[in-house]
Order: sequence, then structure tokens, then C-alpha cells
Amino acid sequence: MNSSFFSSQKAVSFLRHRRGEMGFSLVEVTLALGIVSFSVLTLVGMIPLGLTTFHKAVAASVGSQIVQQVVTDVQQTDFNHLVSPNSQVTQLALRYFDDQGNELKSATAPGVVYNVNVVANTSAVLTGGDAAAPANLACLTIEIVSNPGNATLTYDSSTKSVTQDATHGVYVSRYSAFVAKSQ
Repeated sequence: MNSSFFSSQKAVSFLRHRRGEMGFSLVEVTLALGIVSFSVLTLVGMIPLGLTTFHKAVAASVGSQIVQQVVTDVQQTDFNHLVSPNSQVTQLALRYFDDQGNELKSATAPGVVYNVNVVANTSAVLTGGDAAAPANLACLTIEIVSNPGNATLTYDSSTKSVTQDATHGVYVSRYSAFVAKSQ
């Protein structure tokens, strides 16, 4: 009986000893919380950068979709209606698109985010040489103005383009495409 009493006391003593070693000290917990909070704050700090990149990617994607639609529409237009006989540079009608790239009827329609200005130039100089483009070729300059705040836009009549005003969130992207007269 005496030996079983000592063995049970050894077991209790062993359990007490092990129980004390199983937990973390206050210093270890504090260090772990510090490391985790630093990591979380770093990740939270990167959210605005990720959102900005995401918005730029969406704008580039919608801009490409708008350019493709405009170029397709211009290619289906009669070339003689596209260019003015009195001028080598012709500004086509302004077009308006929403944030998904769907065309809207007017600038006052709800949801206008993109204003599209298309200029056809028949006197463009071809790349890689000094020769002017043939008379049956027009260079389109497509300006996509991202204007989500619906700020007042300023058009420069000499260049037939929009002046960029980044202070109001207005950004201008310019694309070029060639359109040929079909025979």
C-alpha cells in the first residue's frame, strides 16, 4: 500500500510539472502578437495599392473594348462620309459610354463615365518614312476620357483633343488605328 501511495504521488508530481511547461509565457505571447499585428498591418496597407491597380486594369479593359467598338463602327462607315472634303482632319461625333463599355445616347444620360472623341486624319505621315498616307487611308485618333466625376471637359480646338485634368480624376487615353477606303 505504501508503494502505491508513492507511485500515485509521483504521477501527480509529474503531471503538475508537465502542466507548467505546456503553456506559453507572457513574453512569447506578446512577441507573437507583435509579429502577427505587423504582418496584418502590412497587408492592410497594401489594399489601396491593390485597388488602384484593379481600377486601372478595369479601365484599360473597358478602354480596349470601346476602341474595338469604335474602330468596327468606323470601318463600316462609308469612307467619303468619314473624311471631310474641305479638311484633312475631321472630328467625328462625340460618343459616350458607361463603366461597362456600353454606349449611351447622350452626355446627360445617367452613368456616363467615358467620353470618346474620334478624329480622322487623312494627312498622317506613315511610320518609318517621310511619305504621307495615301488618299484612301485615314489615321484615326481615338481619345477615351475617363471622367467618372462628370467634371467639365475642355476641348482644344487646334488639336481637336481634350486637355487632361488629373486633379479632377479625368484621365485621357489615346489610341491610333488606320482605316482604309474599300474599293
